[in-house]
Amino acid sequence: MAVAYYNYIKRRNPNLHRERIFRDIDNPLDYLDDTDIICKYRLPRNIIIDLCGRFNRDLRRPTLRSRPLPVSLQVMNAYPKRLAGFPNVIGAIDGTHIRIKSPSLDEHLYVNRKNYHSINVQAVCDSKLRFVNIVAKWPGSTNDSFILENSALKDMFERGAIPEGWLLGDSGYPLRPWLLTPVLNPTTRPEERYNASHIRTRITVERSFGVLKSRFRCLDTSGGSLFYSPTKACRVTVAVAVLHNMCINNGVPIPADCVDARDRGRNGRPQYIGPINDGVTVRNRLINRRFA
Repeated sequence: MAVAYYNYIKRRNPNLHRERIFRDIDNPLDYLDDTDIICKYRLPRNIIIDLCGRFNRDLRRPTLRSRPLPVSLQVMNAYPKRLAGFPNVIGAIDGTHIRIKSPSLDEHLYVNRKNYHSINVQAVCDSKLRFVNIVAKWPGSTNDSFILENSALKDMFERGAIPEGWLLGDSGYPLRPWLLTPVLNPTTRPEERYNASHIRTRITVERSFGVLKSRFRCLDTSGGSLFYSPTKACRVTVAVAVLHNMCINNGVPIPADCVDARDRGRNGRPQYIGPINDGVTVRNRLINRRFA
């Protein structure tokens, strides 16, 4: 940024003597080009500068004690739609597991079905792979249907606060008038067509998680675990999801190694078996009208 500032002053005053410019080796913005910045930190220069401005007061250290990182480096190291013929889709819902270190309290609650410690994160995404709702607060042993049942999202649908339309979820969720799941044992062509369209549309949420974890490796199992308390790991997850949305909203291309990313946080969710399945009539009506 020092070079850019000098060039600006030079244009204003052509006779200005060129002084030697020292680049800050602690600030990658001073010596990496735009391509390298996106490749290494997954965010473009303009978003990083914007974040620095927003969080400068919170992140800047009052002294040089312990050689604190500049704000820019702290930021950079943070690590309704219609698809496939399925109408009136508000979003696709799913859960994913974020690996964490073994917590000191209630350790057994964080062991998931694959026998590692995690938090179970529920999210709804849109067709552009943006996260429009995210719940990150439950231990890894918590099942998806419980998280949904105890979420503000469910309450909003129940009281009619969300416009008419459907969420699409897998068979780990209950079938509701506002949450459509696959037909478990399709016996007709319309049911098969419904399932095929449902899968092609719902897979966007799996892609969203895959791209998120590939773009920010701290959430992916390939990057190890988040070495924080469960509470802080939840905050990191939400913060990274916000950065992911900023990348999409600003047209930052998906890195080449993220294009075919898979969500490695899925752990073989069991089929929902419970008393709440009041969406059968709604699903059957849709199948007969749209997929027959």
